[in-house]
Amino acid sequence: MASYLRLIRIRCLLLLLFCIAAAASEAVRLEVPLKAIQHSASYNPQLQDFPNERLYRAYLVIQRFKSTITSDPKNVTATWTGHDICGDKNYLGFYCSTLPGPDKKLTVTEVVLNGFGMHAPNLHGFIDQLPDLAFFHAASNNFGGDIPSLSELGYLYELNVAKDVPIHPASNYIAGGSGVDIHRGNCFGAILNFTFHLRTRDMKGWGKGMIPGATDAKTLLLNYNNLPGPLPADLGLSKLSHLALANNKLTGPIPPSISNLQDSLLEVLLLNNQLSGCLPHELGMLTKTAVIDAGMNQLTGPIPSSFSCLTSVEQLNLGGNRLYGEIPDALCKLAAGPAGRLANLTLSSNYFTSVGPACLSLIKDGVLNVKNNCIPGFANQRRPAECASFHSQPKTCPAATATHVACPAGAADAAAAPADRVAKDYSSYVTYATLHK
Repeated sequence: MASYLRLIRIRCLLLLLFCIAAAASEAVRLEVPLKAIQHSASYNPQLQDFPNERLYRAYLVIQRFKSTITSDPKNVTATWTGHDICGDKNYLGFYCSTLPGPDKKLTVTEVVLNGFGMHAPNLHGFIDQLPDLAFFHAASNNFGGDIPSLSELGYLYELNVAKDVPIHPASNYIAGGSGVDIHRGNCFGAILNFTFHLRTRDMKGWGKGMIPGATDAKTLLLNYNNLPGPLPADLGLSKLSHLALANNKLTGPIPPSISNLQDSLLEVLLLNNQLSGCLPHELGMLTKTAVIDAGMNQLTGPIPSSFSCLTSVEQLNLGGNRLYGEIPDALCKLAAGPAGRLANLTLSSNYFTSVGPACLSLIKDGVLNVKNNCIPGFANQRRPAECASFHSQPKTCPAATATHVACPAGAADAAAAPADRVAKDYSSYVTYATLHK
């Protein structure tokens, strides 16, 4: 029965992602009509023109960011004018919802700039100045500078999704309530529990609304943006549930503060950057994370013993780095037994020299990829001279230890829950599904 319900949820999410992708593609192809512009460029609304001060402050932030944009091939910013930020015609890419509480104040909670091809020097003073932002998606643009600090973006909403499945509603209007059974169109049906009302994008036009990120958290999707510089040191002070920063130019280490996301982070995608430094022990503290992809970087060191705590991980990709030592037996055991969730472990194109006994069956089953390493007796490995050259270089990362590490409490809970090890389609994950230009 559990397997059947899991299959149903996966199919629903796949259909949903298809609907969202189709709608986004349609929006990207549209040219912004001049009649959609409600006010002339000289019109400067004042505080009294807005429903509340939050929207006025958002207006000032948007206009400041608009003035920094150096290229807008789809003329999207032509709609960013006037006071009607949450209307159906203006401010393409911005979506609003009403905050919970007695005041019922409308505010900007989602920004979707995906595929617009905009150029701007940086995102500072924009997403970090929209305090109620819950969802930000801006793939396939060209935003320079480093990633702004996210620690001040306190996510104020309560959004509970049954079974912790991150679902983005594709309906025209969703009314809040307790245990509302929602069926709209042909996209999906799910049991959602809302504490506020929200109205989502009209798939047929420029309808406005709010698409929530995920359970009690925020989503930041910035693939393909040429973002340089390091990850914020205070990254872990946010409440991110989905973080996608693939195909950028990020440098430096993965900050230790990422371990503070152990109660919220469900997926993290750092694929194809220039991240360096030792593979951090703190990454193994993400006990609720199903996707960890840091492939094609310059990370080095052995795999920390803390990775045995990743009891929720389904997709773990560390291929294309400079990792070495033994592939730990404890890591491979995450795919074993009734609670094993690990369906893909990619460690190819590193410099590992041995594998634990539990790893051998994973290689045979196609779960573990160890090609292009330095493991004696294995096929498809690096040339001996290449391995010798790498291992002769000084190593500064902490040595691997077989000592048992104290895992967060959530790791034991996840390990105790039965699960089927199923190799899901990549599009069933939010971060991988958005990994398209």
